[in-house]
Amino acid sequence: MSIALPAMVLAPILLVAMASNAETSATDIDITGVTAIVATGDASAIELTSDESLPYSASVESKRSGWFAPFYSSWFYSDCVSQTRMRVEGATLYVEVAAPTWPELEECKTQLRANLKQGASVSIEQPAFQAKLEGEFSSVALKGKAADVSIDGHVGQVRLDVDALRARLIYEETRQSETVEISGKALDIHLGFDAASFIDYQVTATASWVDSSRTAVPGARPQVRITGEMVRATIR
Repeated sequence: MSIALPAMVLAPILLVAMASNAETSATDIDITGVTAIVATGDASAIELTSDESLPYSASVESKRSGWFAPFYSSWFYSDCVSQTRMRVEGATLYVEVAAPTWPELEECKTQLRANLKQGASVSIEQPAFQAKLEGEFSSVALKGKAADVSIDGHVGQVRLDVDALRARLIYEETRQSETVEISGKALDIHLGFDAASFIDYQVTATASWVDSSRTAVPGARPQVRITGEMVRATIR
C-alpha cells in the first residue's frame, strides 16, 4: 500500500535538498589599483587573498544560512539585503558593512571577498568578524570585541586588538623583520613559523598556558608580544 504525500509536504523537503544557503545580494568592483583595504561597520565574514593569477576584485554579498533559509527564499519576500557600501579613494578600498534588516528569526550574513595585490595593507574594525587571509600582506591591523582569524602566508606587521579572539597565524617564510602584537581579554592563539626562524616572544597574562617547541631569542625577529587576561598560546 502506498501513501501519496501532499504537495505542501513534499515542497519543503525538496527545497531543503536543493539548497542550504540562499544568496540574496551581491556587488563586484575592480580594485586593480588598490594597495590597502579598510573595513568598518557591522559584523561580517571577510576573505582576502593576494593571488596574482586571479583578477583584482572585491565583492559583497548577503545570504541567509541554516536549515530554514530555503523556506524564506522561496516562500517570502527576502529582506536579507545588505546596504554595505564600497568605494575606492586613491589606492584604498573602503568597505562600510551595513547589516541587513530582517524581522524573521533567521541568520543573515554579510560576506566580503577581495583579491588584492601582494603587499597590500589590511585594516578591519568591526564589533565581531571572521577573517581569513591567504597570501602576502605588508600589514594587518584588526580590532573588535570578538573575532575568529586565520592568516596563512606572510605579513610584515600584525596588530590584533580583540577582546575575545581565536587566531591562527602561519608564516610560510620569515624575513627577520616581522612583528606580531596581540592583545585582548580571552585569547586562543596558534602561531607557526618556518623551522629556520629565530623568534623573540613574550606572553603576559593574568592566567596563561603556553605550549612552545621554540626557544625565545631576545632581540630576534619575528618579534611576538601577546598580552591578555586569559591566554592560551601555541608557538611552533
